[in-house]
Amino acid sequence: MNLLEDKVALVTGCAVRLGREVALAMAREGCDIVVHYRQSTVEAEALAEEIRDIGRQAWLVCGDFTNPYAPDIVMKTAWEMAGWVDILVNNASVYSQVTLEDATVEEFDELWHVNALAPILLAKALARCAAESEILPDDYCGRIVNILDRRVAKPDKDTLPYWITKKSLEAFTMGAALELAPRITVNAVAPGPVLAPEGMSELAGPMPLAVRCIPSDIAQAVIYLARATTVTGQILYVDSGQHLL
Repeated sequence: MNLLEDKVALVTGCAVRLGREVALAMAREGCDIVVHYRQSTVEAEALAEEIRDIGRQAWLVCGDFTNPYAPDIVMKTAWEMAGWVDILVNNASVYSQVTLEDATVEEFDELWHVNALAPILLAKALARCAAESEILPDDYCGRIVNILDRRVAKPDKDTLPYWITKKSLEAFTMGAALELAPRITVNAVAPGPVLAPEGMSELAGPMPLAVRCIPSDIAQAVIYLARATTVTGQILYVDSGQHLL
């Protein structure tokens, strides 16, 4: 039996890289996918076709999360297209190695809106849509899975503006888990360095398990949290133990 049979998931920023792998893994487990993208139209369309080839439904929704009104529009559109949304995966993210000293106001603004504010507003919109829906069963239980970064385990002076946004999303994960219970669970996955599909590598640093995680490891963690009925407010590190160092 597929683990996510007939569920509907909105996966943000999933046209390429990690988000794409997460969306495909969820589709293989029986989930229909609302594919959100910002600029990667061709890649998003290709992903939707691949999901349909698996035998699941796929819809496309475009949204620029630097616009604070976009998250609400994206969520409403997802509900209109799919009928409802069971699972929200907040994957869309902007990474920056800029330091506090060098960061511009514009860079701070983009990081905050995409990495922190958008996931918060999407969660708010999901809760509202669920409350207002007239077709959801009484036992509906939504799932929110936020994608963090293993860097949230300790301060990172080299990427402080980026770190602040992910740390904010970590705090929201735990706070929202309380406020949105019992109808919606809220958890997060904190990945370590993942080898990009293009084969590009980054300085990963030491790992206690000496094994670098791959996209499918992250995807399986998301699927677990999307299924779990008694887990909420948790941060699941998938980083071969790097957060312990």
